[in-house]
Amino acid sequence: MFYEGSEKRLEITTTINLLALENQFWQEMVKQAGAYIISSIESPQLKAFLLSESSLFVWQDRLLLITCGETHLIKASLFFQQKVARKEISSLLFQRHQAYFPERQKSSFQQDSLLLQKKLKGDSHHWNEDYCGDIFLFGNNQQPKATKNILMLHGLSGPFFEQLQLGQVQAGQVALQLQLAKHFNDFQIDHYSFEPKGYSMNAINGEYYFTVHITPEKLTSYLSFESNLATAEIEPFKQKLLSLLQPQRSYLMTFSPSKERLEIGTEVLIPITVNS
Repeated sequence: MFYEGSEKRLEITTTINLLALENQFWQEMVKQAGAYIISSIESPQLKAFLLSESSLFVWQDRLLLITCGETHLIKASLFFQQKVARKEISSLLFQRHQAYFPERQKSSFQQDSLLLQKKLKGDSHHWNEDYCGDIFLFGNNQQPKATKNILMLHGLSGPFFEQLQLGQVQAGQVALQLQLAKHFNDFQIDHYSFEPKGYSMNAINGEYYFTVHITPEKLTSYLSFESNLATAEIEPFKQKLLSLLQPQRSYLMTFSPSKERLEIGTEVLIPITVNS
């Protein structure tokens, strides 16, 4: 059995109060992508929904929807655009990491971006060397609470990964292994272990968030971690993940807003090794 761990991401900033929308709205939006809400946590500034296929975060003026598997995220984006007036959308970022099996996805990035261009005249960015993926960007997306870091680990290994791969680790045990209490003791945690294997976690503290998703497939194992915390703040946890899960390759994507545009950087942390 194969499961696609590489994510699709949708970030939208608006001029309306998203926190005032009923949870039924978010349930329907997530359903459009082919997922459902498992549980939720919230602070006065932020709601976090744990999904069957990753996560949804909602601030007053911004949302972040992450999905994986064979979900159809573009449908969730189009649903939101139908419900919210064009003039009330300040920015939209639609991102797809390169899938292990793109042919199993319900659409390509090119098809998705054409649909987005019909209402929002944005720009597309492509990476096809070390990190591979695509982004459609309308507007600047320069809010201070926007995502700052995405860490992607591929080809996991080590004793803890072997336990994950066998489906022998519950959510509480994963939290202990990741040392969440040590690295993020002020954060409220919501997490879930899937059957037969897999792990998702949301964490929030005020307007700050981070999320971890682990797909322990034997041939296509993958972990993602992303947050709106500063890069320096996540450094100890990043090193913990690299040490614990010993990936074959790893990338860090950073987002740095400026008045003119959103600067997007990619860094290879562990180079891809080629067998001779």
